[in-house]
Amino acid sequence: MSEASKTNDVLSFDELGKVGSGLKEMREEIDEHLQAINENTNELEIQNSFICEIDNRLTKLEEKMDELHFLLKQLVTRTNLSVELSKDEQRVFLIIYTHSKFMTSTEIGSRALLDKELTDESITAMMDKGIPIDREIFDGNVYFRMNKEFKLRQAKEHIIKIDTDVTSQFQNMLLKSFFSV
Repeated sequence: MSEASKTNDVLSFDELGKVGSGLKEMREEIDEHLQAINENTNELEIQNSFICEIDNRLTKLEEKMDELHFLLKQLVTRTNLSVELSKDEQRVFLIIYTHSKFMTSTEIGSRALLDKELTDESITAMMDKGIPIDREIFDGNVYFRMNKEFKLRQAKEHIIKIDTDVTSQFQNMLLKSFFSV
């Protein structure tokens, strides 16, 4: 090999210095990115811990609300209850009262021939009036069922009065569903 080709293959000290300083700059940039990633990770961990704390507090609050609701139901069940319901509330009451399984407000509304919003309002109004309706959440959906003790008490004492025309509509609906099967 000639001397000229050897010098083309070998980098000079100046060129090696430039490559070394370039690598050093790249290393510093990578270190800065790594530090930024670590800082972001720490922030995410802190945010996640705050979210977990909020979730725990919401769970405790929900448990307290359920306890209060249960206590209110117990109080209402033990006292003489006299509640007046609107016709829509009476329809919803009859659907919930006559079914033993949990149902969504959409199912209740379709059977009572009411839209979901009006059904939700009726259920809320009945619960506000002290009618003990059990509520469960499954897979993100809210299900309702008449409290079994209240259901027995209603059968014996007829606490909730239902208008005859609402009863007739309900009976007609049941007959239609029976004969359409």
